[in-house]
Amino acid sequence: MSTSLRHRLRGPVVACLAASCALLLAACGSEQKETTTTSARIAPAQTTATGGPTATGSASASPSGSASPRLTDDQAERQRIVPATKVTWDKAAQTAVATVPQGKLVETELAWAPPNATASGSATASASPSASPDESASASPSEGAGARTPAWHTSVATADGTLHDVWVDGVSGKVISDRPDADQDAEDKQELADRLKRTTVTPEQAVQTATQDDKGTVTAVELDDDAWSVDVVDTSSWDKTTYEVSTTERRVLRQEVDRD
Repeated sequence: MSTSLRHRLRGPVVACLAASCALLLAACGSEQKETTTTSARIAPAQTTATGGPTATGSASASPSGSASPRLTDDQAERQRIVPATKVTWDKAAQTAVATVPQGKLVETELAWAPPNATASGSATASASPSASPDESASASPSEGAGARTPAWHTSVATADGTLHDVWVDGVSGKVISDRPDADQDAEDKQELADRLKRTTVTPEQAVQTATQDDKGTVTAVELDDDAWSVDVVDTSSWDKTTYEVSTTERRVLRQEVDRD
């Protein structure tokens, strides 16, 4: 074969080899580009599944994410004393009235017993001997210096208007103390005696009237000039509603909600 013929044949072969290499390079570049594009699509999806909506949804569903409404000081005090009280207002009133001959209830209010007060020889910081351990624990909430016990602070009047200050243990139902009110004068006694004579609605009837639509816990009953004042605590919100019931007819005159 002549030299010129070899040169003529080599030219097409080289051209074919060059074209083949170009095609291979193009294919590799296309494959690499496709791989890179696919990886770019997968990466965000994997990131979202690991630390995205799933993690956020879990955090929002956590119980710690929702806070309970903050109670006021008065609401918190009601939350402590009401569940700790085992004796209802009417039972305490019956006990207090029974200690005063021909006595009539003028006022009773749920409060913490005086420090170091005793009921029938046992300290009020302890629950009734017949109470279960659980009741004893709940009836003596810790209050800084030591355990405290709920009690009904009750005023009972005789026919001539003389007041007796009676404390009844809110757990055992026993009388803590009974003494005449030293702050009364003759005018005060006469005014109270006249008010009692004018009152035809009993405290029990006043409470029934006040609670006919409100089934909360009664924490105070007091005889005012023209009405029985009845405090009722809602144990779901710890708000207190005060009802004023006429002393001569079973009718609510006024009512006021205390949300503080």
